Amino acid sequence: MKSPSTDAAPRIDGVPAVEWIAAHRHVLVDAAMAELRIDAVGDDAERAAQLRWILDYNVALFTRVFGGVASLDESSASELVASAALRAAEGFAVENLLETYVGGTAAIWRHLAAHVRPEELADLIALTGSLFEYLQGVMALVVRGYDREASRVRLGERDARYALYSALLAGADLDQASARSGLPVAHRYLVLTIRVAPEDSTGREAGHIASMRRGNALLRTLDSLAQGEVLAVIGDGRSTALIPLSDKTDTDEHERVREAIDGLSAELGLPVHAGACVAVASGVSHAASQAEEILDLVLAIDQPAGAWFLEDVLLPYQLTRPSAAFDVLRDRLGVLGEHPHWLRTLQTYAKQGWDRTATARALHVHPNTVDYRLRKMAQATGLDAGDPAQRPLVLAALHVRNTDGI
Repeated sequence: MKSPSTDAAPRIDGVPAVEWIAAHRHVLVDAAMAELRIDAVGDDAERAAQLRWILDYNVALFTRVFGGVASLDESSASELVASAALRAAEGFAVENLLETYVGGTAAIWRHLAAHVRPEELADLIALTGSLFEYLQGVMALVVRGYDREASRVRLGERDARYALYSALLAGADLDQASARSGLPVAHRYLVLTIRVAPEDSTGREAGHIASMRRGNALLRTLDSLAQGEVLAVIGDGRSTALIPLSDKTDTDEHERVREAIDGLSAELGLPVHAGACVAVASGVSHAASQAEEILDLVLAIDQPAGAWFLEDVLLPYQLTRPSAAFDVLRDRLGVLGEHPHWLRTLQTYAKQGWDRTATARALHVHPNTVDYRLRKMAQATGLDAGDPAQRPLVLAALHVRNTDGI
């Protein structure tokens, strides 16, 4: 910021602006406080005192910088930088901090502009430019101080959250993990393993922007379900979240999760699948394994997007658990690997509720073609999908085949 020369120095009410501002410093602060106090601090006397101090400090610093006595840098504004760091440590939003700086500067400008004489309009324009230049510089310093402290706080919070997240998943001593992290352990958690389908790479957004958008949308969705702080590791393909719930079971709990995941799919325009399980804190480790298994299962058997609990997939879940029958069922349909059109017909037939006409329509073939393929499969596998009595066994074999190796 250039300091004014003696002859060309802007004037207010016939007095050099530097002298006028210095003489009216407390009046300017009072005017700014009158405009800002209700919105910025309300009835909080301590915050009001802090705000008055910041305004007074800025008026004094502007006078020194504008008068050429000081340069605007982190040394001359060190108290402001420290104050911004304190706001960050308190969790004060940076946008509110900047709004206060801009609002205070505007209030001060309006008060001093009211004392400018008509012949001093050019002086007001010059003074306004210097005031904006000062505001730009001081806001940069303030944000720098805020961001340094906010980064330190975020790093500590992130490490604490991850320590508790890891302890819950590992089934470790939760009292000890809570004491070390400083975070409370909820009585119950909703455990979600989530997969967001890949986005078309030809979309309008750059890849990293799209990834950030998906991550932000996912976090908003998780927060909407939580009764506390969400613990999550967000990946580009899969994510795992531990969502604290209220102590009491809610009969609509599962439905709210389903609605939230459906809403996320709609917002992203992408299929979102989630394996879900609710457990007490000590059971989170087992619940996470089950949620992972459920997600793998619904993806393998081509279920639609949404949140899936164990109750939603009881039959295929049970049918696909390792047992002596698993290998036998898998082998019964082994021949279909050599006839992909047979397999597709059988899968479509099951999905269409064993309706040959609907199956033919979905495959764009004649119903007689469906009958022919089903007969050939029956001969090759010994499983007749056309026989209602054998359909549960056919469905079991399909589930086993689809989930083999997941």
